[in-house]
Amino acid sequence: MKLMAKCVILACFLSLTGCGKLSYIANLGWHQGSISFHSVPIKEVLNDPKQNPDIAEKIRFIQKVKRYGEERIGLRKTSCYSTFYEHQGPILYVVTACEKDRLQDYQWNFPVIGAVTYKGFFSKRDALKEQQELEKKGYDTYLRPAGAYSTLGYFGDPIFSSLLKWDVGNLSNLILHEMTHTTCYFKGNTDFNEQMATFIGNQGSILFLSEKYGSESAEVLQAIQSQHDDLLFSRWIDQACERLSEFYERKISREEKLKGRKEVFRSLQEEFKSIKPQFQTETYEMFGGEKPLNNAILLGHRQYYQRLEMFEMAYQILGHDLKKVLALMEGIHTSGKEPFAYLNRWIKARQNMASLHE
Repeated sequence: MKLMAKCVILACFLSLTGCGKLSYIANLGWHQGSISFHSVPIKEVLNDPKQNPDIAEKIRFIQKVKRYGEERIGLRKTSCYSTFYEHQGPILYVVTACEKDRLQDYQWNFPVIGAVTYKGFFSKRDALKEQQELEKKGYDTYLRPAGAYSTLGYFGDPIFSSLLKWDVGNLSNLILHEMTHTTCYFKGNTDFNEQMATFIGNQGSILFLSEKYGSESAEVLQAIQSQHDDLLFSRWIDQACERLSEFYERKISREEKLKGRKEVFRSLQEEFKSIKPQFQTETYEMFGGEKPLNNAILLGHRQYYQRLEMFEMAYQILGHDLKKVLALMEGIHTSGKEPFAYLNRWIKARQNMASLHE
């Protein structure tokens, strides 16, 4: 009974929908119940004499990242990553949608977590069905696989076997990203949650890898290059969405907007190709390729990267102390104020104070 109750609560966090369809909630509960039932305690995995040494090493690595996040960054201590779940392929599929003639996310509403702009599925078939239904209603859509998810501390999220194939830089980044969600979550503000977690995952992984491998190591260099690329992409997608918004705000008919946006998307893809040589990793190699862009694809990416420079400024103001940045985020959360506006005012106030002392 306890497991089923937990699965229903998880549905609140993974369903990301206000429809309240029992079948959807039951489906999520069944899948999460299966994951919980078949997850094996980490100690059993590590004590198995037949265990692959590489798997054991990656599991211990994740435990070190988790400990670093808790002790050095101030991330919340939970039972997450204390079990192991063997599976094939992506663990989750995420669907987002957007109006075709304006940059307005489609939102699902849920009593516990508020308005959210994506919907998760354990089954690709179910995700495709949702995507098709949204497209029939006239929305742009974007479907992507996810290697992990956070239940915000309500469950002991396992280590998924697919994660053990990741390199140490991306793996440490992901663990700290998901731990950030568990520590500080702004109800109804998906963008702030993801951008905050992206920054803390990026910067936290650099700090952790520097301590473990040395600041001049190849692992740290790769993490720094990855952060560089995220910031570069952040600036590009900000400009791309601003340009697209200006087009949609023109006083022309909806039909003209739907026809004219094709040229805007084509131009944006060409612009992206022109900055590709500036990227230092292959993270964005496939973005802006042959697959046509749409509003949902752009907003789905912007959700994670739009305002990373704001968090970078806060990090610099706070003396490059990530623990203080997290404390600031928790303070913003406690205030109940709109987080982006609060953070922007805080940065400007500190910059003004600094200029007065120059």
